[in-house]
Amino acid sequence: MKLATRSLVRMGNRRFSRGPTGPPAAAALLLLLMACLVTPGAGAQLRPPSEPVPLDAALRAAIVDSVCGVIDTVYVLAEPAEQIVSGLREHLARGAYDELDEVAAFLQRLESDAQTIHHDGHFGLRALAPVDPEYVEAGEDPADAERRARMDRASNYGFKRVEILPGGIGYLRFDSFAVPDRDAFAAAAAAMNFLANSEALIIDLRYNGGGAAAMIRFLAGYLFEEQTHLISWYQRDEGRTVQSYSADYVPGPPLITQPVYVLTSGRTASAAEEFTFDLRNLERATIVGDTTAGAGHTVSGAIFDFDDFRVLLRVPYGRAFNPETNEGWEGIGVIPHLPVPADEALDVAHAQALETLIAEEEDEEYRGFLRWGLQEIESRLRPVTLSSEALQAYVGRYGPRRIYLEDGELHYQRGDRPPLSLRPMGPDLFAVADLTFFRLMFERDAQGAIRKVVGLYDNGQRDEHLRVGD
Repeated sequence: MKLATRSLVRMGNRRFSRGPTGPPAAAALLLLLMACLVTPGAGAQLRPPSEPVPLDAALRAAIVDSVCGVIDTVYVLAEPAEQIVSGLREHLARGAYDELDEVAAFLQRLESDAQTIHHDGHFGLRALAPVDPEYVEAGEDPADAERRARMDRASNYGFKRVEILPGGIGYLRFDSFAVPDRDAFAAAAAAMNFLANSEALIIDLRYNGGGAAAMIRFLAGYLFEEQTHLISWYQRDEGRTVQSYSADYVPGPPLITQPVYVLTSGRTASAAEEFTFDLRNLERATIVGDTTAGAGHTVSGAIFDFDDFRVLLRVPYGRAFNPETNEGWEGIGVIPHLPVPADEALDVAHAQALETLIAEEEDEEYRGFLRWGLQEIESRLRPVTLSSEALQAYVGRYGPRRIYLEDGELHYQRGDRPPLSLRPMGPDLFAVADLTFFRLMFERDAQGAIRKVVGLYDNGQRDEHLRVGD
């Protein structure tokens, strides 16, 4: 197999040529076409080979040389880098990889060995299909670029849900920090502007595995009154520290007075962890949920081109840390203020937000509006179950309203309108289907028999009807 005859390493906007590393014999075999540090997932044609790719001793040595050269130069922690390089070269020299004659299996073993020496959630290796030389310098096939752009648009750049929850609490779920471009920033701005009138803000990162730091800075710009130092990054290959600040301008009104709650899980990783870490350290948010994944290094990808395949190396090159304490979250995760199972985090944060607002609210009627929302959350956190006999007691006609039992569930119908299911929330109180503004409460006489149904509304209004029959 003929190997390509030149080498290039690119990191961000910095470019420098480099030769192969390792023993002279391996150097003679390893002259790479291209090695370029990119944002993982954003490079050209990141697809595995369509067929298994055979491997011989020369290619195994060339791949180890390539991988070790980047780790030795770029990997953020110098001592673990030395240990990984030494370990992989020693395994190769003693024949530990001699039986591996297929690229994908070999890369999987290299990754496993490197992780055994020093675990890092951002480190990884995979085989890629060869790239058309026409697109080597451009970095991406135009068809791939357009397809990726369409997929980004279709997923709304990771912004999945934006809504106002009961009690006027804003809720934002987004599952990635999108690679920044005009449309991604526009989607983020639209989401934040929708939430501008909320009483408090819940940001759901339970399904967010990370993404671009620029989106962190943009979103943080809405949450601070002035430009704020969020975090610092040490980059070993350049021996420098980079400071990251929130955006000094964002389109639309800021959300600087609202309490903020961030929901986390064990899947919350990378950029999502940085956002959580930043807001926690700056005391701008209450973190609710599970401890995050602990992926605290910034990562790039080195792509090594051979004739019949390419190798993608995900390599951490920067370490994030709090500039006040020099502490980060790599291998530790961000620990929540309110540790609860991730699937309960939304209700817990919602209840906490409403309880805080109720305690601070002086207007009694508005406190009633907030209590309305809290009552809904408490009914989900402590669900009420009634027996069929207990449900039967509510069955009857109440003026134009009819309550009936079907398949073990109460239903409500007013006049000829469609029937709606009822869910018990508490003593004689029921939620009506998905109507967040309306509930039914039943009143009893001195003997405990139900005599009246009352329609309750979130604005304080009510209407009622006496029971007129079964």
